[in-house]
Amino acid sequence: EEQYGRFQKMPRFKARKEVQVELEKLGLFRGKKDHDMVVPMCSRSKDVIEPLLKPQWYMKMKDMAEEARRVVRDKELRIIPEVHAAEWDRRLSIIYDWCISRQLWWGHRIPAYRLEGSNDELNESFVTAYSMEEAEVLLRKKFSIPANEPIKVLQDDDVLDTWFSAQLFPFSVFDWPDQTEDLNKFYPGDVLETGWD
Repeated sequence: EEQYGRFQKMPRFKARKEVQVELEKLGLFRGKKDHDMVVPMCSRSKDVIEPLLKPQWYMKMKDMAEEARRVVRDKELRIIPEVHAAEWDRRLSIIYDWCISRQLWWGHRIPAYRLEGSNDELNESFVTAYSMEEAEVLLRKKFSIPANEPIKVLQDDDVLDTWFSAQLFPFSVFDWPDQTEDLNKFYPGDVLETGWD
């Protein structure tokens, strides 16, 4: 909380002026000039919308992409019409890690957990788990916390990206992770129909 000194929690428009004053006092101010830009405005409140940098969750995609390229190359997966196989290969050859987190109030929450009071901006503070109970076990082990010491486990507030959530649908409707009759019968599928995005 104290990392920004007197600017901590200061409203942004006031802080801009105060930062300039501080830079002038320190002899570090180099000038001020106009800069043309589009300033996004909220359609309802007419407030200026400014980006807020926030840590995000990413999924490594390189291994998945290589496997997806291999199964098409080895004819284990067919793309119809086959003319699109080259585009499949091209896109997957230049894959980037996928930002799967969104700051929304609806959706599937990211299964990342931390201890109350820990820094929610450090990856080292988190564990991933299937449930709050599993997360507690993992956090106790990670931070060497005895079983008799009370702790409070918090789940990250971010939710999964819509496309990531969409991939949960085919097996979540069949009561996954339980091995139900429907899950075994209908998942995984052998045909996927897709359209243009």
